[in-house]
Amino acid sequence: MKKILICIICSLLSIPSFAQIVKQGEKFKTVPLYEGKVTFIKEIPIKPHLSIDDNYKILKSWAGTHYGKDPFVSTISYRNKKHRFVAKSRIELLLPPNSKGVRERMSMRYRIKGLFYQNKCILEITDITYVYESGQNSLLSRTTIMAEDFITKDALSPNDGFIELKTNTRKSTLYFFNELAANLEDQFRD
Repeated sequence: MKKILICIICSLLSIPSFAQIVKQGEKFKTVPLYEGKVTFIKEIPIKPHLSIDDNYKILKSWAGTHYGKDPFVSTISYRNKKHRFVAKSRIELLLPPNSKGVRERMSMRYRIKGLFYQNKCILEITDITYVYESGQNSLLSRTTIMAEDFITKDALSPNDGFIELKTNTRKSTLYFFNELAANLEDQFRD
């Protein structure tokens, strides 16, 4: 009886760590936390008729196209023996219109990693930070804001006067990462 109880408890504890992974064709709908950090993970089946080296060429080409062009915007490193890449990048998000009809801008920095694991390409996005670009709000202007403190479910709870900005930033972040993941997913379709 104790063994069964321990197995049930262990299986329940492992559910939250796997609930963050988005499968092929699915979109990111929430902002997942993994070990206290906002982490987006997407699993993409690789082309089964190609070798890992050939699948890695597809991943490497995609990464180079998205992160290898402008060193002022992103940096990329390849680990060819391990079939992975790691990049750091930034982008300016144009947020949805707020209640006053104004579309604000938020600069976002993030770390992205692509690797292969059990015949799948794993895309992991983490270390997300924001810099508020508008000078209208002096409290947030030019302050680096961690995603954990700004777009998570808990960050949206307190009514601190920034709920609309946080919600719009969350929407734009999810949209951008969904488009990025869908683009990579298209590379591995037959």
